[in-house]
Order: sequence, then structure tokens, then C-alpha cells
Amino acid sequence: MGLTGVVVNLVVFAGVLDLVAPAPGGSLTANLFHTVSLTSVRSREDLLASAIAFVVATFWNFEWNNAWTFRSRVGHLHSVNLRLGLYYGVSLGSLAVNELVLFGTLSFLFPLYGQGLGIVLGSVVGFLGNQRFTFAERQIGIEDRDARR
Repeated sequence: MGLTGVVVNLVVFAGVLDLVAPAPGGSLTANLFHTVSLTSVRSREDLLASAIAFVVATFWNFEWNNAWTFRSRVGHLHSVNLRLGLYYGVSLGSLAVNELVLFGTLSFLFPLYGQGLGIVLGSVVGFLGNQRFTFAERQIGIEDRDARR
């Protein structure tokens, strides 16, 4: 879930970056491992690639978290469609952290490293928010307990 989401994010990030800002020689490796100043035009492409990677990886993570990590024994408080919406909402907080870290590190880290660091820090925000809000479970009330007897 988390680790596979990181892999999906980084693969999509690298692929989009190669499409929108190809290296002169067309080398994906050369494209990813370059240094950029804060005034570089390239930083916009890095942020765009990060946002697209976020959308794809978030859907991937939701599917796995819904099916595995936060599966419920008593049932979720919200429908699957509402959970997906809440998941994206909470994940926007993760994206904000990710983008700030990426932008803040572009002048001294390779973009892929800044993206990885942003994913780690954003994941903490996302996990806590989704655990509390998105995948909240129904509370078993008196009616539910009486119905079980």
C-alpha cells in the first residue's frame, strides 16, 4: 500500500517529467538527476509531474487502503464514494506538504530525491487524516447490539 504507492508515484513522476521536460539527449536518467535553481523554468515541470503523480498514486493507494489496510469488521461510517472523496481531500494536505518539500529542495537536491522526501513527510499527514476521517468505522449502538442477540 504505502510502499507500492511510493513506487507508483515515482514511476509516474519520472514518466511525466520525461514527457514534459525531456533531457537534451532524451535520457530519462539525465532528466531526473540534474540540479535546478529556484529560478529555473524547469521547477514548474517538476511540480506538474508531482501533481499528476499524486492523482494516480492517490487512487492506487485508496483502492489498497480500502480493501486491505482499513478494512472494517463493523462497517465504515461512509459509503465508498464518500470515502474516495474524503481520501482525495485528506490527500490534498499530503500533496501540499509534498509540493512544498519538493519546491524547497529543488535548489540543492535532485528532483527525484526531493519528491521522495516530500512523499515521506506527506504520507504522515495522509495516514493520520485518513485513519481519523476517511475510514472511520460505524459505532455499534444499542440497536445494533440488540439486533445481534
